Amino acid sequence: MIRTIIALKYARGLFAAGKEDGRFKEYGEELQRVAEFLKGQPEILEALESPIYPPDLKMEIVEEVIKGLGVDESVAKFLRLLVEKRRIQFIADIAAAYQNLLDEELGIARAEVRVATPLDEEMQKALAEALSKKIGREVVLQVVEDPEILGGVVARVGDLVLDGSIRAQLEKFKESIIRGEVS
Repeated sequence: MIRTIIALKYARGLFAAGKEDGRFKEYGEELQRVAEFLKGQPEILEALESPIYPPDLKMEIVEEVIKGLGVDESVAKFLRLLVEKRRIQFIADIAAAYQNLLDEELGIARAEVRVATPLDEEMQKALAEALSKKIGREVVLQVVEDPEILGGVVARVGDLVLDGSIRAQLEKFKESIIRGEVS
């Protein structure tokens, strides 16, 4: 809970600065790039989080990351602030919170779609359009293969879950047999 509160506070701060500069999308991309880099380099993130290392060494490390990734100066200032305030360990949470703010600003909904077998690009596009019509917002899909659903699709957009899986249909059929509704 505290992670979420801290992440949202910092994400809102950077987002406000990005809106003021008219570069909120770019800031989000930069922040995501840094978060992904640090996720892929756990030893660097561990050094930045560790109380063993002095603050000046952590700042040197972050400067190298900034330089190596060619991070925008405004986002670089933000990263320095995170190190200074000992909040760099929340970078992934901050990036996720920032993405949520960005999606809200742009009217985008993210949908997690579970399928038993891969969907081709055309099917993904059709599914995104159908979900967009259903919720009235642009939908970006994250497709996850899940053989447990047997077939069909389970889509989750925020709190809305649309279960069109064969597993769900079999469960409904089983329940109707138990209740004696099937002849």
